[in-house]
Amino acid sequence: MYNKLLFLLIGLGLSFQTFGQDVKKDFKTSSISIFKNGTAFFIKSGKVNTENSVYQMKKNIPPALSGTYWITSPAGELNFLSAYMDTLKTQKEVVANSIVDMLNANLGKKVRLHIGKEEVIEGTVQDVGIKQADQAAAARYNIVSFRMDGQWMTLLSNEIRRVEFFEQPNQLLEQKNQEVKPILEVNFSSAKKEQALDMMYLSKGLNWTPIYLIELTGEEKARLTLRAEVVNNIEDIENTDVNFVVGVPNFSYADDYSALIDLAVPELFQARSAGSFANLSNRAQTQSIGYILAQDIEFATPPAVTSGLQGSAEEDLYFYTMKNMSLKKGGRGHYPVFTADINIAHIYECNLPQNNAQKNYYQSDYLFTPNPNKVFHSIKVVNDTPYPFTTGPALVVKKETETKPISQDRLNYTSVNGNSFVKLTEAPDVHIKQAEKATKREERVKKLTKNKTDYYYDLITVEGQVKAKNYKNKKIDLNIRRAIIGELKKSSTKWLKAERINTSGSLNKTTDVCWETSVKAGEELTITYSYQIYVPH
Repeated sequence: MYNKLLFLLIGLGLSFQTFGQDVKKDFKTSSISIFKNGTAFFIKSGKVNTENSVYQMKKNIPPALSGTYWITSPAGELNFLSAYMDTLKTQKEVVANSIVDMLNANLGKKVRLHIGKEEVIEGTVQDVGIKQADQAAAARYNIVSFRMDGQWMTLLSNEIRRVEFFEQPNQLLEQKNQEVKPILEVNFSSAKKEQALDMMYLSKGLNWTPIYLIELTGEEKARLTLRAEVVNNIEDIENTDVNFVVGVPNFSYADDYSALIDLAVPELFQARSAGSFANLSNRAQTQSIGYILAQDIEFATPPAVTSGLQGSAEEDLYFYTMKNMSLKKGGRGHYPVFTADINIAHIYECNLPQNNAQKNYYQSDYLFTPNPNKVFHSIKVVNDTPYPFTTGPALVVKKETETKPISQDRLNYTSVNGNSFVKLTEAPDVHIKQAEKATKREERVKKLTKNKTDYYYDLITVEGQVKAKNYKNKKIDLNIRRAIIGELKKSSTKWLKAERINTSGSLNKTTDVCWETSVKAGEELTITYSYQIYVPH
């Protein structure tokens, strides 16, 4: 049984013997920069053997994306690159898994065949009359022809019950084929038999996702740990320096494969869709409202980074560098990036629904909704570390005598010296209600003409109220946010404002506002504000 398994493993290995020159063997990867959108940038170098001033890539041609595939000669002797399809002769050894294969694999050896119930034939196998091209057809009829000691025999293969060899048989069968394969040629200006080449390209199939652990260690303290979750679907990584890149890469024309290698892509590469990474893109998840960063909280002691990878900022990207990383193709791994003690603050957040520019929306009385708006208990995460925080899922636990789970949310991209918010739980003992009423209505104050039709608009002055009731036994800090359509006038509590860009041509602007305030235990806070809005007459 052991020998059979050994032969099987050997056969499987040999069945993938290389033909021609193998990029994987000729080049060594010096560094990989992995982005969160499912792409990675490879830098490789090697010394290659040439024939007639040409080096041919015939196996493991890199699946480079358009406009990013660059091969250069340090000696400056590269003329040009070309790619085409060619018919190549290939040879491989496979395990002989039938009596016919065993006879073919042991030509010239003496055997004893047990045929039918009693017949025994002894002799030397000189030829098997089923060539490789005919084997599939012959198998349908279960017929085999072979020559022993100068005589040909034809019989049903299932009539051969057993084959005895007079010496150890060969269990590997040599197969020769002709295959149409892509070839990429590098043409040099000199006839050197060995040339140095450098290669770089962007490719799909390698991705990293940041995953965070936030351990609440005190009222204003936490420990933040970042790991890189790597999915490798492209090639073996062996003792290579790998950069985990934070930021939004701009590869505008890298949506398709390079024309030089697209002939090889269907055979060599099946990319993992980048769609699954879009929800963690820094572009999508950066803080969308500028006033969030306006709240400053001073802390008694600065945080300390306890451990972390070396990092560097390059333009608007940040590179965490892991030395000598290894991960097999098809493998997944978690790799530590940094651990830091950070400052936090507990905040209660509520997002109120936006108003609208419809005439019937505004009444002459306050109409408070019977059910309060959802309020979330969140923590404000302050980044006083040397590292930017990239967007990723964050698991929050409470670290005391034992570890208790609190929540999982998303930690948004947070620059150095910036801050962001992570939701913990809903807060049922903080109630926030909101209502508005029209205090003044001026009719037909604006006219717009569209397609030769006149449209008239009324100007309404609106007064709003927000009531926040704290049923907790301690004081809480509140962030109440709302998008308001119209011209803001005044507020009884200071509000932070971030005006949106008006791309619709509407008479009304839209402004994101935030009230940052606090409510004592058991008390209620009322915020009164006003604005003006144009509505159709």
